[in-house]
Amino acid sequence: MVDGFDLSVGSTMSLSTVVTASLMVWYDMPLWLVLLLPLLIGVAVGLVNSLLINVIGIPDLLATLSMMYIVAGLHRTYTEGYSIYNNMPLTSGGTAPGQLSEAFLWIGQGQMLGLPVPVWIMVVMVLASYVILSHTRWGRILYMTGGNAEAATLSGVNVKRVKTWAYIVSGVFASMAGILFTARVGSGQIDAGAPLLMEAVAAVFVGYSVLGAGKPNALGTFFGAAVIGILLNGLTIQNLPYYAFDIIKGTVLVAALAVTYVYAKNKFVKT
Repeated sequence: MVDGFDLSVGSTMSLSTVVTASLMVWYDMPLWLVLLLPLLIGVAVGLVNSLLINVIGIPDLLATLSMMYIVAGLHRTYTEGYSIYNNMPLTSGGTAPGQLSEAFLWIGQGQMLGLPVPVWIMVVMVLASYVILSHTRWGRILYMTGGNAEAATLSGVNVKRVKTWAYIVSGVFASMAGILFTARVGSGQIDAGAPLLMEAVAAVFVGYSVLGAGKPNALGTFFGAAVIGILLNGLTIQNLPYYAFDIIKGTVLVAALAVTYVYAKNKFVKT
């Protein structure tokens, strides 16, 4: 939306996943800290991304690509390459003192009114994003920044500040995904977010064409994520080899990009 790209979201999710699990399994910390500290990691990654892009002037793809590798290295170094789970043996000897609590696992595995808790969290986040982006001044500023940064600056918008907040929100959302993933599977898996980067990109670009928006939008991204999720689940049910999934995901991404740019081209020609 702000004419930027964040390639570090998958690595941020992976780091958040293992940190979340380690806080409970290794350090036996209370639930509120387990939920708060990974979110602060997302804030930190977003701030570093914005520093590289807004202050140093590195192009967003290169800056976030660098952060992707740095964060991936951090989470592998932090875990020494091991996944984190209840009663795991420690390299220093003995077993881990803590466990993933039932209250925490409920966030990923519990149900409310017949629906999984992660679904309710998703619905709340989608609706909040839609309202903010479509019906508030902040949302209009985001669209303005991405549409024409120079015009936004001349209108009094602090473009660098807006982009900084955008990257912070991106990092926080990635960390939320890591927390939910940990609660869902009941362990901290290394590289959990690595395969989800391209799925996220595909979901966003599929969402461009939903409802004829022709631009990033919350409802479109939701439908795009649903399409990608249903497609991959269907392929799993059909027993398609996992190594063929990337072919399907790549094809979907190419199709979404083609639809997006053809739509944009036709709209520009008509204008």
